Amino acid sequence: MADAKPEVHPDFNKKSSTGMEPKVAVLVSHVGFLIGAGWLSGLIIYLLEKENRFVKFHAMQSIVIGAAEVIAYIIAAILTVVVIGAFCFPVIWVAALVIRIIIIMKANNGEYYMFPGFGKLAENWTKM
Repeated sequence: MADAKPEVHPDFNKKSSTGMEPKVAVLVSHVGFLIGAGWLSGLIIYLLEKENRFVKFHAMQSIVIGAAEVIAYIIAAILTVVVIGAFCFPVIWVAALVIRIIIIMKANNGEYYMFPGFGKLAENWTKM
């Protein structure tokens, strides 16, 4: 039995006030991760977006994930003093990359995907 395809979010096809297609705006909100500023690219899209709840939610989710990454890196830096933290940096980076790829793939299909833990925070903070 095949799984039912998730329903596309109503704002997925709605124009974004960023001037980009919604799925491109979501991608841009996460792409800052590649230069170590995933939260910043999310913040920029979040501040620019005035109309599209789908884009605004995914931008906030990027900010929340980025903040969690920063906290994880700070903890890893502290643990580096006792040697174990040095091994944490690549693990954190790979985990963040996987999380963002999952979110981008789901958003590209129009899903209002809430990543466990981060998604609910993002949804609460983007009430429009």
